[in-house]
Amino acid sequence: MTTVSVVNQKGGSGKTTTVLGLASAASARGIATLVIDLDPQCNASEALGIEYPLDGMTAADLLADELPGGAVDAVHPSLWEKVSVIPADLDLADLDAVAGLGVEQRLRASLDSEVLRDRFPLVLIDCPPSLGKLVSNALIAADSVLVATEPSFMASRGVAKILQAVETIRRYYNPGLEVAGVLLGRVPAQGREAAHRAAEIREALGQQVLPLVVPQRAAVAEAVGDRHPIHQVRPAVPEAMEAFDAALDRLLADKTVLR
Repeated sequence: MTTVSVVNQKGGSGKTTTVLGLASAASARGIATLVIDLDPQCNASEALGIEYPLDGMTAADLLADELPGGAVDAVHPSLWEKVSVIPADLDLADLDAVAGLGVEQRLRASLDSEVLRDRFPLVLIDCPPSLGKLVSNALIAADSVLVATEPSFMASRGVAKILQAVETIRRYYNPGLEVAGVLLGRVPAQGREAAHRAAEIREALGQQVLPLVVPQRAAVAEAVGDRHPIHQVRPAVPEAMEAFDAALDRLLADKTVLR
């Protein structure tokens, strides 16, 4: 089971679109995927077809108490083939301020389940725009991190801060945590500022920045709003599909994934 946290401390940087794009790419390949929504805004959950009020456990339940292996009871079906979801709810916002020994490790403990490992070769965690307990839980539970960002000044600063947080988590909690890369999204076809910021990020991070970018296309946003996988949008958005396919390849490199 490969577990990936998609992060950036800045809101509106494309994290949820990235998670959904990766889930769409995995679905198109027939890879059973679990999306864990840790963002209280619940956007990933709703895009996958979760209706509120929700009957059943959510991600908030997994973080509110110690539930070793309990994530298996919080899995809900989605509208997408081969994709399931542990949905968010508004209670997650209260958990970001919870203090206590071991709070940051509750998600990892809840995912410690042979049933989940057998069922889902890929787990994608959608994180909120913060560096609090929710993101700490995601980073401690993950094998790798994908930073989703747009080519803007504030988003560039967010990349630097989240990479510092990853290093702290690696040092004290999760020594095997890897940075899979940085995916640039919402990239306009033209724009001097965007091109400058993209070049700035590439110069600073080198090969950590994935070569393909997710273009700014109305069809991508519409797919999320319409609860459809990006790979099923017609007319197709080949540049976006190729970027998410390449990002999935990076995440799964050197790993055996069941089909």
